[in-house]
Amino acid sequence: MSLRFDVEHRDGYSVVRVEGEPSLGQFLSFLHLVGVETAGWKTRRVLFDLRQVQTLTTFTDHYAVGEEAARQLSHLQRVASLVEPHRITRASEKTAQRSGMNLIVFTDEEAAVAWLTA
Repeated sequence: MSLRFDVEHRDGYSVVRVEGEPSLGQFLSFLHLVGVETAGWKTRRVLFDLRQVQTLTTFTDHYAVGEEAARQLSHLQRVASLVEPHRITRASEKTAQRSGMNLIVFTDEEAAVAWLTA
C-alpha cells in the first residue's frame, strides 16, 4: 500500500497524519483499519491530516471517502479532515453528514483544532 500514517494522541483529541499515493480502494481499506483502531482510543475527536495524500482528487473519490468514513468512524464524536485549499470539494463532508456523522473539512489546522476542542 502506498500509504503511510502516524498517530499522535493529544489532550482531548488525536491526530492521524496520512501521506502517500493510495488508490481509492487502499484508502477505503485504511478507513476500515482506522475505524477498528479508534474504537479502542480514549478520545472520540480525531483530526485526519490529509495534506500529504497525493491521490484521491476527484469528486467521486471524495464522495466514496465520505460514505466509508460514515460507516467506519460513526463512533467518533467529531472528525476534522484537513486538506490543501486547492483540494477542497466538501463532497466527503456532505456525504458523511447526510449519514449523521459530525465531520467537517478544513484547510487550516488551527481552525480544525479549535473546532475539535470546542
